[in-house]
Amino acid sequence: MLTCNAVNKSALFCAVVAAVLFFSCGSPKPTTPALTPQTAAALLQYNNKAKDWLTYVKKQNPACEYKLDLPDQRSQPTSIDLDHIVSCGGRPSPKEFDASVSFVYDKAAGRWMITRFAS
Repeated sequence: MLTCNAVNKSALFCAVVAAVLFFSCGSPKPTTPALTPQTAAALLQYNNKAKDWLTYVKKQNPACEYKLDLPDQRSQPTSIDLDHIVSCGGRPSPKEFDASVSFVYDKAAGRWMITRFAS
């Protein structure tokens, strides 16, 4: 025969299991895809300010290109700021050619975009 104490422990156990299941079955945390070097380069290529700046810089020094050193994105950042993105012949560019860019992940559109380009 079950005692009152045994019934209370069973009920408590069932309540705890139900609570754990309830809270663990929530919707998954939305993920932010990593900004790949290819995506970042394509965004710069189609950004008018970035495209015009690189055209100007290449007229001064044809060896200059954008060089993007993207940070570790395991924490799924929704924005990435990069400074000193111009490289000339594999070396950092002179200050007069330097540029920076900010990328932001637009959750509504589901894609990365440039929010700021400065030269």
